[in-house]
Amino acid sequence: MAIVTSRDVQEIVDKLSSVKVKAREEGIKLLNTWLDGERSYNFCKYLGLNTARLRPDEVPHSETWPFLVSLLIQSTSSEISSSKRRNPKMIYAKTLRVVVQRAEDAKYSGKILPLSSVVKPLFSHVWDVLSNIPSFHSEYGIILRHLLAVKDYSFQMRKRIYCMSLDGKNINQCTSKEEVFRYVLTLHSLMENPPGDYPDNLREDIVKGFEGKISRKLIECINTYLLNDGPNLGHQLMEIHNAMQQFVFCYWLTTHDRLLKDSLMFYAKLQLNLMRGATDRCLLVEQLLDVVCKDLDQGSMSGTSMPRDGNKDDKLGVLSSSQSGLVELASVLFYRACLNTTGALLSEKRAKREPAAVLLREALMKGKWLW
Repeated sequence: MAIVTSRDVQEIVDKLSSVKVKAREEGIKLLNTWLDGERSYNFCKYLGLNTARLRPDEVPHSETWPFLVSLLIQSTSSEISSSKRRNPKMIYAKTLRVVVQRAEDAKYSGKILPLSSVVKPLFSHVWDVLSNIPSFHSEYGIILRHLLAVKDYSFQMRKRIYCMSLDGKNINQCTSKEEVFRYVLTLHSLMENPPGDYPDNLREDIVKGFEGKISRKLIECINTYLLNDGPNLGHQLMEIHNAMQQFVFCYWLTTHDRLLKDSLMFYAKLQLNLMRGATDRCLLVEQLLDVVCKDLDQGSMSGTSMPRDGNKDDKLGVLSSSQSGLVELASVLFYRACLNTTGALLSEKRAKREPAAVLLREALMKGKWLW
């Protein structure tokens, strides 16, 4: 194994401290050679022991973890400032994440809270980057979750930064389903580790975020997965539905978010098209038919009753895109439900209900608009 000397560390520090972009890049690459492979243990042990020797009131010197983290914050900020017309290089984000994780690994020094002297500016830097540099979200989200998991660190997070972090508007910056998952992981960590009570002025926004954007993004994630891998899942499709059904059926009839409602209906269509097992498919049809019938009734109450003296479109009104989607889904469900009645595939223990054809005929006779 390579022996680490003060000169090795100073070479990294000098390059990372440079005002020249090329020198800083060389410093990042050099640091990564020490953080990788057989060299890593001795390098981390060297910094860890130096950090452990610091007195509580001592300013960290250049061969300690807090100093290296501060230097990386400065270098990353410089890289971001100099990359206005391009994405900043990911190596900066990855390196800071690795350094924070290695610094906190007790096997290198045994010191408790080695980053306590730098954690406040680190929180500020991490959230500033998360708010402005979407490409860094993966690495910086890990850093934030790692710091929040340490109680003594989470209490040092400034209330202002915490409030910014909980703002549901940040999910709008997520451009892919993978980014949504990472955002939700970070949000969960923030909920688990608040620096005191939840701020009063944020409660309403948090609740709205759960019902609207976050719920919508989560169901969109499921839909994307079903689109990509659904045909290969087999019986696991029903396992997904068993996990999702309470969420789906709860929001289906209560949400006022049209996009969330559309996503829920798309989920139902995907599952109907993908499920191949007869019993699972019949159970799904039965469950969906129940909620869709209630939805049709709700829509009919807010709409116009069918006129008895004619059937002109201007008397019926115009269906919105969401209503059209609901009617199309209902037609598929009623068709499948009518086919299933002759198959006797459902358990006899299920509560008996009117056949689908009877439900449809009665609703039409009552002149319910959406029906």
